[in-house]
Amino acid sequence: MNEFKLPFNARLTFTLFSIILVIYIAHTGSNIIIPLTFATLIAIGLLPVVHQLEKWRFPRGLAAFLAVLLFIIMIGLVTMLLGTQMASFISDFPTLEQKLFQLIANTQDWINHQFHVDSGTQLSYIEKAMAGTIGTATSFISQTFLSVSSLLVFIVFMFLYAFFILYYRRLLIAFLIGLFTEEHRDKLLKVIASTRSVIKSYLGGLVIEMVIVAVLNTTVFLILGIKYAILLGVMAAIFNIIPYVGILTAAVLTILVTLATGTPVQALQAGIVLFLVHLLDSNVLFPSIVGSKVRINALVTIIGVVLGNMLWGIPGMFLAIPIIAIIKIICENIPEVTPWVLLLGDETSPSKRIKQVKEQKEKTAEENIDNIDPKE
Repeated sequence: MNEFKLPFNARLTFTLFSIILVIYIAHTGSNIIIPLTFATLIAIGLLPVVHQLEKWRFPRGLAAFLAVLLFIIMIGLVTMLLGTQMASFISDFPTLEQKLFQLIANTQDWINHQFHVDSGTQLSYIEKAMAGTIGTATSFISQTFLSVSSLLVFIVFMFLYAFFILYYRRLLIAFLIGLFTEEHRDKLLKVIASTRSVIKSYLGGLVIEMVIVAVLNTTVFLILGIKYAILLGVMAAIFNIIPYVGILTAAVLTILVTLATGTPVQALQAGIVLFLVHLLDSNVLFPSIVGSKVRINALVTIIGVVLGNMLWGIPGMFLAIPIIAIIKIICENIPEVTPWVLLLGDETSPSKRIKQVKEQKEKTAEENIDNIDPKE
């Protein structure tokens, strides 16, 4: 039977229309897609715990519930650890505000003395530059406090989704298998196995990396005598999850807080510490802990983070890398789109990269295909 092939213009039109439709659905359905995506990542990360509990003869539902409960307890412990310093920070906020304004006044006097620009002119410049920022910050803070109930609903549904994904995981795999013909069944199982393996490796490595970075930041901050060392160190480690943008945001916040609570020298030291830890993380920790399975080049990473922010805001920035990693896995297993792996991957030579893709695909399939039983 002859296969009909559409002209290039028609194929391009269908492709662009499909991309626009996917973006529209992702934006419109963000209220369910975002918590469902987070829940899927959590479920994949908790899968080894569920498997171990099921080996100990726990029922599937109880195993899924205990795994999710354990994760909630861990998050609660971290929150309690930061709670004391967070409460102290909030109570000291008026004092910090006064110190920050005093620092601004001293800076104005120095500029007036050095460059002969009077305080009134400086103030007009600052007002023009900061008017939109202050308004945005005020709006953000008010929206944050007003949307606490929405955040709680988001968290509750996220954990509910994670529980049901773990409980019905075999049903979901059977559903996916039923969507494809018999000839594509093995390829689908390879994609599922590869996705599960890479996401588990990524999430596990990310947690280890975040803990190491938090310990390094906090330890050095404590040695330097920086106030709120634990809060700032952990915050910087969490923001570090967002590539490139996160470390810059964490550095700005840390320097501002340190300026208000300490000396300019300490603020400079805090910025240098974050920069050095970030260099260590980017060149040593991330490649060795997370591994090469999720290696994505810097250009695609930045574009993904920006697009994620445009589409879903801050949650989109966190989800950008896992989603790109899943897209990369799918491209590795579909011959027609294998060249996209070269675009998404690192700077390895094309011929070597294609060989690595084939070898990795075969190795992942052999290691993980036995873990998926479509009959279950």
